[in-house]
Amino acid sequence: MASDAATMPTSTRRVLVIDDEPAVLKALGMVLERRGFSVDTIANAREALARIAQRRYHAILSDIIMPEMSGVEFLRDLRRHDLDVPVILMTAGPTLDSAIDAVEYGAQQYLLKPVEPDALVKAVGRAVAIGEMARAKREALAGGGRKSVSLNERADLEAILRRAYETVSVVFQPVVSLRQQALVGYEALMRCDETLFGSYDALLAASERISWRPVLARTIYQRIAAACSALPDDALLFVNVHPLDAQEGLLTGPDAPLEPLARSIVLEASDRMPESQADTFATSLAAVRGAGYRMAIDDLGVGGSHMSLYSRLKPDFAKLDSSVIRGLDTSDDRLRMTRGMYALCRELGVPVIVEGVETEGERTALMALGADYAQGYLFGRPESGFAAPHI
Repeated sequence: MASDAATMPTSTRRVLVIDDEPAVLKALGMVLERRGFSVDTIANAREALARIAQRRYHAILSDIIMPEMSGVEFLRDLRRHDLDVPVILMTAGPTLDSAIDAVEYGAQQYLLKPVEPDALVKAVGRAVAIGEMARAKREALAGGGRKSVSLNERADLEAILRRAYETVSVVFQPVVSLRQQALVGYEALMRCDETLFGSYDALLAASERISWRPVLARTIYQRIAAACSALPDDALLFVNVHPLDAQEGLLTGPDAPLEPLARSIVLEASDRMPESQADTFATSLAAVRGAGYRMAIDDLGVGGSHMSLYSRLKPDFAKLDSSVIRGLDTSDDRLRMTRGMYALCRELGVPVIVEGVETEGERTALMALGADYAQGYLFGRPESGFAAPHI
C-alpha cells in the first residue's frame, strides 16, 4: 500500500484524540469516525505518550488545558522521539504564550473550541497529508536519496492531484499606498478545495513527489491569466514564483500563460530559497526582465536571509513578512526590528511592502516609520475578484 496520505483509504488514517472532558472526547471521536478516520480516544496525555510508543498515528488532536500534563507539555515530550507526526492543539482559552509555545514545539495547527465539524475534518485531513509527506522526505534523506514511488502509488497520486488541480482557484488581496491612500495592485493567492491539500505547501509537496511541480505551476498561472481581464488599469499583480519556473518555460516563451501580462506582473521569489535555486533563477533573470516582469523578494524577516540574493535579483520590491510587524504598536522589540528592516532596504534602494497589516495601531506605527506600501485584512481580504480596498 502507498505510504503517502493522499493515497491511503481514509479508514487507514489513524488519529489519536486527547481531551480530559469525556463529552468533548466522545464528540470529537464521533465526528472523525463518521468521516471515515480510524480514531483512538484517551483522556490523559501521559497515557497517550505510552500509547504512541506502541502504535503509529497519522495525526494527533489534543486539548491544551488538561490536568497532570498540558497539551504543550505533551507536544514537547512527543517531539523528543517523533519529529513528523502532526499535532493539532485545541483550546477554549487561548493565550499568546500558549500559541507561541505551540509553534515553538511544532504544532501543525492551533484551533479554538468549539471547533466546527467541517473545519475539524479539514484540519485533520490536511495534517495527515503534511505529516506523511514530511515522514517520506525524512526517510528519503536518511536513505541518501529520494524515496522511489511505486507504479501503483504514482497512479493513485496522479488521480488525486488531477482532482485537486480541478479545484484550484485564485483569489486576490489588495496592495495599497498608505501615503497616497490609493490602490497599488493585488497579490494572487492560490486556493484548493481538496481537503488533503488545503495549503499550497501540501499541494506542492505532493506534486514534487511525482515531478508534477511544473503542472501545478502552469495550472495556477492559467487560472491567474484567465482572471486578469478584469485587472484595473495601472494595477500591479504580485505572483508567487518558484525559482525553477523560468527555466521550464513557465514565465517566458509562446506557451507561458503569464507573459502577455508581464508588464503588470511582479514576480515574488522567497527570501528563503536555497543558494542553488537562487543561482538558477539568476541565470534566467535577463529573459524574465526582458519580457517585462518586475521582481520582489518575499518573506523578508522570516529568517535564513542571504543578502547576496538582492544583488543577484535586483528586486523592485521587498515584502516584509507579517510575523515581523504583528503587534508592532505594542512591542518595542518588533518596532526596532521593523525599523532596521526599513533602514536596510532604504540603503539598498528597494521599496518595502508590509504584509499582514490588520489593525489601525499597526498602520499608525508603520506610517510613523515612513512606511508606504502595505497589504492585509485592514485593507481587504483575499477575494475572487478585484475588490476595491478599504484605505
